Amino acid sequence: IDGPIHGWTAHACSLDTLAYFLYEHQTTPVVFLLDRAEIGPRALGHRSILMAPFAEENKATINRMKGREAFRPVAPMCLVESAATYFDPGTADPYMLFDHRVREEYRRTLPAILHEDGTARLQTVSYQHSPELHELLSTYGALSGVPILCNTSANKNGCGFFPDVRSAMEWGKVDHIWANGFLYSKEDQ
Repeated sequence: IDGPIHGWTAHACSLDTLAYFLYEHQTTPVVFLLDRAEIGPRALGHRSILMAPFAEENKATINRMKGREAFRPVAPMCLVESAATYFDPGTADPYMLFDHRVREEYRRTLPAILHEDGTARLQTVSYQHSPELHELLSTYGALSGVPILCNTSANKNGCGFFPDVRSAMEWGKVDHIWANGFLYSKEDQ
């Protein structure tokens, strides 16, 4: 960002610190902007809204923010090496192309990512595909016991991805935006 944005503060924030923030603020969404935006039908990490998967209300929060119907599912982002623990089949699925059944023993733990039929549209994250997201999920998993976050595209409903921090701020639906090593927060937060 060129210059300060009125009403927002910025602090240096590593991926490990962001993982801790998401862990400590279980019902707080964070817009996540990494490097350049992706092009294509899926938010695969560079332009995402991330949130803890443990509270059922988090699905409703994300859907309200995005202007979507309440029944719309929210996708899980999970370390590829841990996916088979939580999902069946839990095979590598970096482009969110298939539904995976959430294993019965984790359905109560992960209500924010659960479809009504017990499935989820999983995005697996490998170190080779995205070392940054892999680090974030690894640290989050060490803190929470589960290397999974809610993930949905960081955009206005029906529009393209946020190109920069300013556009996410102007959207006005979140209080926290992480971008390339900085956490931007509304001043009243």
